[in-house]
Amino acid sequence: MSPVWPKVKLGEVLRRSQETAEIKPESEYREVTVRLWGKGVVQRGLVSGSEISGSRRFAARAGQLIFSRIDARNGAIGIVPSALDGATVTNDFPVFDVDSGRIEPTFLGWLSKTPDFIELCKRVSEGTTNRVRLQETRFLTLEIPLPPLAEQRRIVARIEELAVRIAEARALCQQAAEGADALCRAVLE
Repeated sequence: MSPVWPKVKLGEVLRRSQETAEIKPESEYREVTVRLWGKGVVQRGLVSGSEISGSRRFAARAGQLIFSRIDARNGAIGIVPSALDGATVTNDFPVFDVDSGRIEPTFLGWLSKTPDFIELCKRVSEGTTNRVRLQETRFLTLEIPLPPLAEQRRIVARIEELAVRIAEARALCQQAAEGADALCRAVLE
């Protein structure tokens, strides 16, 4: 039987970051995107300040939660990696400081990849066909189970241990497929 952890509203452990990025035409900036289905927060590209038009940009910081307003309902949510610290994002990719005294950013990152969390994001997304967007104020009222920090760290360590094993198994499967392909070619020659 799994333990029952108290639930907290996301607004209790997240605070919207308002740090803006000063855009200079002669400088280059890394832009961020968030891949669907928990596939990660990655660099979209590198652009010069002169190519960035109109609206202001925000700075993303390592360890912050970020999501795509349009695609959070499709799992486009995650934690900003250290390699993208200081990258720029538009208002369509809000970033949130994580209260690390209550929730480990890595735990939140793994939690955000779960079907239950993605379902919560769907529930707070509104709009018409191609304009369905996550509603930030409703998102911050969502409740998540919150184990003690020590338990969060234990869970993260176990998940990451399993992730390594899964990556190793995938590599072995790829090697086996390549070996089988080479064998088939050798037989056919």
